Amino acid sequence: MAIAALIVTCNRLDKLKACWAASVRVGFERIVIVDNASGDGTGAWLATLDDPRLHVLSLPGNIGGAGGFRQGARYLAGQRDIDWVVFYDDDAAPPPDLIERFASVQATPWRAYCCKVVDGRGVPCRMNLPYVTLPQSTLGDILAPFVGRRPRLDPSRASTVGSFSFVGLILDNDVLRPTCDAIDDSLFLYFDDLYYAYDLTRQGIRIRYSPEIVFTHDVPAAPGALPPWKIYYLVRNLILSRRRFSSRPPYSIPSIVLRIARYALTAIRQTPRGTALRYLYRGVRDGVQGHTGKRH
Repeated sequence: MAIAALIVTCNRLDKLKACWAASVRVGFERIVIVDNASGDGTGAWLATLDDPRLHVLSLPGNIGGAGGFRQGARYLAGQRDIDWVVFYDDDAAPPPDLIERFASVQATPWRAYCCKVVDGRGVPCRMNLPYVTLPQSTLGDILAPFVGRRPRLDPSRASTVGSFSFVGLILDNDVLRPTCDAIDDSLFLYFDDLYYAYDLTRQGIRIRYSPEIVFTHDVPAAPGALPPWKIYYLVRNLILSRRRFSSRPPYSIPSIVLRIARYALTAIRQTPRGTALRYLYRGVRDGVQGHTGKRH
């Protein structure tokens, strides 16, 4: 069973160094690092690494996490000697015994596995927890924090789920090969993993939440202020779901409005408030008009 790592990085060299140190301890067949046009010396540092498993994809421009994962997925989809691909960001660390643990849980009918992801304190990262089922109704979206994700998804128990995060995803390369272009690089950031998971589940691909395999995600214990440009992508990409999934989209219009209201409250609480609200407005405008790519 040959397993490859797919890591996307951009201007976070210190985090990438820690990620690399953790990754080399795993018996990966190949380690692919996609450098999203970093300007902090990442390219020069990668050039000093001497490991035959390493393959670097140096992109000429920053195409976001979505674009980076799509480019890396395309490369690995063409590698016929690779059976499974493990996705994660440059601020995440796989366990050293990942392959052994995966071998103990890998079984039919699952062809995608999302690992348990914890922060530095060992607390499950809410942003990386999967939905049990996607909330396709307004009521379902309102109740999602209570019945669809933590704490109703027991982080200590394996289960079949309806989504995954690109931190700690293990995907059958036979699934990746015909579907890698469904990773929507026009999103740039946010919802790329959720929408890709939705594409796969609609094709009958089953996803297993696997708490036996634990990734560490280097994120703050308490979320801070959300940068305005991130509010832009959260709002825009949420609205774009109506165009991307013309048949049975994952979020209803009332659900989208409800979520945008939450983001608006986040923007109002931030300083400077005006900048955050302008980015929110641009996100709504570009989402409704169908503008994609890097726009903010």
